[in-house]
Amino acid sequence: MGKTSDIHELTNILAKALRHKIGAMVNSNEIYAEKYAKDADLLIKEAKKIVFRQNWNSYDKSRIKNELRKKLRLELEKKDFLDDRKFDMMDEEMTKVLKELELA
Repeated sequence: MGKTSDIHELTNILAKALRHKIGAMVNSNEIYAEKYAKDADLLIKEAKKIVFRQNWNSYDKSRIKNELRKKLRLELEKKDFLDDRKFDMMDEEMTKVLKELELA
């Protein structure tokens, strides 16, 4: 696979992972919150596999961050049952996961 397709796959997985993570945090008292948190962890592990396939330069990292921001916002907008605090948490959680993956 090329870098572009890896970036698309990576950002798709991370957007879903962060949607689950933020959903679990925002609605922590719901019965599905624990499952969402576990799903987020599994998706982040999948993303790590993609990260190790490429040697990312600063342009790639910036592109990943911008694409992830767009996709995550769309994912969160679809989930109208989540409290609007989800948007307040978006940038912070994105930064955390990108640092964890050494993409920040």
